[in-house]
Amino acid sequence: MLYAQFDDQGKVKGLTESPLPGAREVSLRDPEVLEFLAMGDGGNGEEFDPDTFLQESDKATIRILEDLIDTLIGRHLIRFTDLPMPAQKKLLGRRLARSLAREEAGIDDRQQEQEKRGGILSDEEDSLF
Repeated sequence: MLYAQFDDQGKVKGLTESPLPGAREVSLRDPEVLEFLAMGDGGNGEEFDPDTFLQESDKATIRILEDLIDTLIGRHLIRFTDLPMPAQKKLLGRRLARSLAREEAGIDDRQQEQEKRGGILSDEEDSLF
């Protein structure tokens, strides 16, 4: 079961699997629920398609995971070298590609971003592979 909590304007403000006070049972396909999850049709009248949504959300989700990994490394909770080699190569390749894209666009915020995130390699790790 899925339950939704609503604000004063009747918009979904939260979802839960438990029947909390003030929450009512809803379907995952309810337009209000889809809108809350940013899965609505955007006004184009098309029905929600889970496969299309998953494909379109992959890029944003990948970026979230990259940021999460950078945060864990920056806080010294994991080391870059703790990750499997294929993951290291993929993450490093994406980081280098973003760096090149910023360089081509004339944006030089690499140092600021690295300081903010703690860098992809820790101080004791000075090699890339």
